[in-house]
Amino acid sequence: MKRQIELLGRETFDMAIIGGGIIGTGIARDAALRGIKTLLIEKDDFASGTTSRSSRLIHGGLRYLKLMEFHLVRQDLHEREVLLNIASHLVKPYPFIIPMNTLYCNVFIRVGVPLYDLMSFDKSIPSHKYLTKKESIDMAPELANLKGLTSSYIYYDCLAPYTERLAIENVVDAAEHGAVIINHAGLSGFIRSGNNISGIKVQDNITGEIYDVKTKLVVNAAGHWVDCVRDLMHERPESTVRRTKGIHLITRKLGDQALVLFSNVDNRLFFIMPWRDYSLIGSTDTDYHGDLDMVSANKADVDYMIKSSRQVFPDLKMEDIYYTTAGLRPLAHIGGEKPSQVTREHKLLDHKTRDGIDGMMTVLGGKITAYRAVAQDAVDMACRKLKIQAICQTAETPLPGAPAVSDQNIEQTAQETNLNVETIKHLADIYGSRYTEVIKLVKDNRNLAEPICPHSADIMAQVKHSIEQENALYLGDFLLRRGSVGTSRCQGLDAVNKVADEMGNILNWSEHEKQAQIAQYKEQIALSQKFR
Repeated sequence: MKRQIELLGRETFDMAIIGGGIIGTGIARDAALRGIKTLLIEKDDFASGTTSRSSRLIHGGLRYLKLMEFHLVRQDLHEREVLLNIASHLVKPYPFIIPMNTLYCNVFIRVGVPLYDLMSFDKSIPSHKYLTKKESIDMAPELANLKGLTSSYIYYDCLAPYTERLAIENVVDAAEHGAVIINHAGLSGFIRSGNNISGIKVQDNITGEIYDVKTKLVVNAAGHWVDCVRDLMHERPESTVRRTKGIHLITRKLGDQALVLFSNVDNRLFFIMPWRDYSLIGSTDTDYHGDLDMVSANKADVDYMIKSSRQVFPDLKMEDIYYTTAGLRPLAHIGGEKPSQVTREHKLLDHKTRDGIDGMMTVLGGKITAYRAVAQDAVDMACRKLKIQAICQTAETPLPGAPAVSDQNIEQTAQETNLNVETIKHLADIYGSRYTEVIKLVKDNRNLAEPICPHSADIMAQVKHSIEQENALYLGDFLLRRGSVGTSRCQGLDAVNKVADEMGNILNWSEHEKQAQIAQYKEQIALSQKFR
């Protein structure tokens, strides 16, 4: 994947996608696989918004059964199975314990969990199992602290430990099928002929240069920034999305089992899950009206999560939190309900029908689990507008790193390279079968086998790979979204100078540029500590 910025002023595209989150990257892959001449631009980096700040779950949404959204649950359960097939290296079956300790739990869980399994009739993962109180505590000793515990269920969904890698692999595959993929390039305006959009103005955020780009169709997939894109087309006072904030705590590892609990504050469902060497706790769901580029957890958010979690981990305190994440859900249905009651179903807008402006469509909402299906719907609409007949292939075509790497392959590679098994397994978890691209760099230069940071199994070869193969251009691109250093306990701060030196050498940064990169990265990380 190369950042072919020079093509912007020369090519005419069938489709230009604004936004490089999981929805935008999924659309780019789908379109490219159909042979559509595709451009994707992202003002920051791929997956740098909500995608990298999620609960990292690929799930049907057990709580949506309570909202009677059976069609949405069924769609997501089907997509969960699709992702297990096309991205087995990134999406893994994951067991949850959901304890019963109130009358509400007893009614909802006894009905909901079996129904959830029934609706996932095409699943390849295990079905639920009933646990007695003793069996529950034996499996998760912390449940002994839960007042009123009578029993529990264990059921399965899926975990994507490196959710941002789903977006990265979608753009890698899109590029391999001819799409032009540009990160750190933002939309600065539209080119119009009357009520027809015939192109976009793209500003390279690295050089400042502006390009006029010809395109037959613009797809606004900017997530919670969709109104910002729309306002460049024409200003409308009302919003097309309702933005709600979800925060997560990353703490010391609290337990070995993933738990689904109901908050003792407001009875809202939340998770406490093992994630890598930590626990991930979340999430909140509150309306947000602040700066769209500076989303962070505040003390009230964190206090809510701590108080909710203390029903099973009574000793949990602020000092146990390493950092927080905060992202915005761009909900397609604004409504007056509580945020948690607003549907997560996506919506497509054709601006010719809505506003009388041809050549523009917008994607609203959509969950990470269903990103592929949302992308398919969007590209289907685009094909109708472009009068192109092409069939979606993404449900059957594996992502570039699939399939998952076998233990035997990992052990054999460890012997051949003299790298430890843990390092090889770590690379395979991140890159899947593409880990051999990183191993090749190590074979060519043994110095690249050096670990980056004691808090992560990442090695220096990944820095070079991320720049040459995955368009990493800023420190945060690599540290937060290509590897695992930036989401480890130290958040990459213990390795920031080392990585900056390596990236600077490859990208020819001056000393001034390098220090500016370090300062910018530290500002990003400061947001995750703002609650303190």
